[in-house]
Amino acid sequence: MDTRPVYTLSSRPAIIASPSEAIERARALRERLRERLPLGQELRRLPDETVADILESGLFGVMKPKHYGGSELGTQTMIDVTIELASADPSAGWVYMLWTAHMWLQALWPKQAMDEMWENPNTLASSVVSTAGNVEKVEGGYLWTGRGFFSSGVDHCNWLTALVPTFKDGERLDMRWLLLPREDLEIVDDWYTIGLRGTGSKTIILNDVFIPQYRTISVLDILNGDSPGREVNAHPMYGGSTDANFTGAMSVPAIGAAKGLIDMFHQRLGSKIEIPDSTNSPYMPEGMSITMGRLSQAAATIDASRALMLVNAQSFAERPAKEVTLADTMRMKRDTAWCAQQSRRAVNVLYEESGGSALSENSPLQQFWRDTNAAAAHRGLMFDWQAEGWVKAVLGLPVPLPF
Repeated sequence: MDTRPVYTLSSRPAIIASPSEAIERARALRERLRERLPLGQELRRLPDETVADILESGLFGVMKPKHYGGSELGTQTMIDVTIELASADPSAGWVYMLWTAHMWLQALWPKQAMDEMWENPNTLASSVVSTAGNVEKVEGGYLWTGRGFFSSGVDHCNWLTALVPTFKDGERLDMRWLLLPREDLEIVDDWYTIGLRGTGSKTIILNDVFIPQYRTISVLDILNGDSPGREVNAHPMYGGSTDANFTGAMSVPAIGAAKGLIDMFHQRLGSKIEIPDSTNSPYMPEGMSITMGRLSQAAATIDASRALMLVNAQSFAERPAKEVTLADTMRMKRDTAWCAQQSRRAVNVLYEESGGSALSENSPLQQFWRDTNAAAAHRGLMFDWQAEGWVKAVLGLPVPLPF
């Protein structure tokens, strides 16, 4: 019997009425997520109970169409919810961000595919964007024998989305997203890492799998805001920029993980300051003022990173994709990478201040330090690459397409 929450939950997810309600629901889950964090490290995937809690809360629905039972609260809400969850369990925040962003992507498919996916109200989809093996155009669809890599949360999902180049008689046609049911793929248990262990970002194998045409969508249609799903889902975000919606929160798990470490460091620092009963002057160990300054700098960096992600979401998430310029797109990519790397630098500075006790494998500071660095290691979050693209765009120089 399949015991995954996507199949065993009998209730429909809650429909959340407002961004403030979504944040309250996320905060209500924090203690449970933190308690299960060690189990996720041991399993190398999220515990079933964590997935069930988030599903039932309705938080995955903030990017899901109302037509299919979602709340359509948008990218800004996804950003703030991700930060809350990641500050309790970075792996949960990472997987939440990806699964929730995929609700936006799933809303772009032809109606037949959407009806098929969301016949199950608890549907979750993982993805692969790094793949091997040619996807051949055949009568009625596509045929794929190959592999996909780093599919976060795949153990829990009942669908997979795959970004692939397609071919016909050896000639490249276009880039497409494919939609495959879980039954069509094999999962390789190969996720052994120093960070984000609980994400279960494993390799998948496909052997001679047929994908019907209606379960595919052109990347260019998505980039232009002309996806088939717009006929059903009229909310402006579904005609908006991919970089403001689908990848609009890529840096946010790192921001949330860094916030979690900062909160722990703050509590730890407070425990070292004593105020004697006989005086109002606190006793602080030598060098404490320097440590305080570094904590303040790290906290301001994380607050600024969150604010920048929210500003970009507010500016671009609902603007028609055709009105978003190349310079705008490259700016979003630049800012997303910058925020991830700033989060990494902030936790590295504080970890240097944490002393020998933080070297323990059981130290939450050590785990959040590892997880923040792992979350910032994604290929799309390398700042130097994205920075160059933005400069080229504003100078009118050619910018290679990312596919």
